[in-house]
Amino acid sequence: MTNKALMHLTQIDYTWDQMNAIPEDHLAALSVLSYAVSEANALSRIYLCQAHEYTGEKAVDSATNIHRFLIIRTWSSRLFEAKDFFDSIGGKKPETEDNLLIELAGEALRKFDEIKNGDGYYVARDIRNEATNHYGFIAAKKNIPHVPSNMDCAMYIPEASGNCFYPLGEAVMFHARLNRRWKNVPSKDGRDRLFREWLDWNLAANRWLEECHGIFCNQLLFEPLGGAVARKEKYWVPPEMVGNPKERLTPVYLRDLEGHS
Repeated sequence: MTNKALMHLTQIDYTWDQMNAIPEDHLAALSVLSYAVSEANALSRIYLCQAHEYTGEKAVDSATNIHRFLIIRTWSSRLFEAKDFFDSIGGKKPETEDNLLIELAGEALRKFDEIKNGDGYYVARDIRNEATNHYGFIAAKKNIPHVPSNMDCAMYIPEASGNCFYPLGEAVMFHARLNRRWKNVPSKDGRDRLFREWLDWNLAANRWLEECHGIFCNQLLFEPLGGAVARKEKYWVPPEMVGNPKERLTPVYLRDLEGHS
């Protein structure tokens, strides 16, 4: 077979009728968690494919940063949304009366508390509240005094509108918000270390979410339906769908159909 890449997948098959055989609250919980873990995994994978080397050209590097930071912010935010979901069914005012769901969600929240330490968590929380899910006027005014004087504030407007970038927004809404959090950390090395802690927290929270999803699947689906039958499958896919993130990165700019950028 030519022009195809081989993918090996472990597959557990269920029909919708089988899924509908479990209680509605259980099915709803599994649906939300399947949605959350799929989104988080997709965003973590996309983030790896944004690891472009810096060129030294401010216009290009600013565009690279906008891509990279958008993904890590969104990924972080989705992990917090998953935590909020567990709060909704296992917190002080659960939206379900199902004791098993309340117990499982409560255990998920206790495990989340184990990774709720260090600056990475607090950066993730701050950015989620002010720079990811909301376009906040008040937040912008709070951030303005914390914008570094060397930030790129140019406007880059090529012919293809999707390639337009305005780094002013990134300077005020993101970098300045980090500076507010890290105002007592003057050195670049120190701030770079804290940024890596944020990434490390994302990875830890992603593992937490995957583990919780597995526990919910086992308790709410596999055991009630008599166990899961996993099988190995091979799929041939177009080669552009598979790649090593060190070798195949997501483009920062797209060319139009006529080949003009």
